Amino acid sequence: MIQQPALGVSPPVFVASMIRSTLTVAALTIASMTGSVHADTVRGALCGLKRLAPGSSVEEFSCDFTQLQGNAYITGSRWKFAFPAAEQNKTYQRQNSDDFVRFIRKGQYSLTVYQSGVKPLELGP
Repeated sequence: MIQQPALGVSPPVFVASMIRSTLTVAALTIASMTGSVHADTVRGALCGLKRLAPGSSVEEFSCDFTQLQGNAYITGSRWKFAFPAAEQNKTYQRQNSDDFVRFIRKGQYSLTVYQSGVKPLELGP
């Protein structure tokens, strides 16, 4: 003789209910793990690379700008840059403004990223 579960539900209904509950918990667990890591990527940004040497000019190029957990990655057809959050104020400085984000490696270069894809208009003196 098969005994009924304590709730008075027949075994097939009880098992189906447990499977649904288990699958729901598994799906919510997976979603919470993957949902917490989100990268923001801007494709087609405008980058300006200036070597910090006398007489050097700014090299402008189209780039993709990605931020992930404080780390920044800039990729162009010719250049790739990585700025780990743990290295900020150690190996580089970061400047954020409404119009751009700038990364400076002292004595080497500055890299300015215009996420809108265009430089803002510069006002005269």
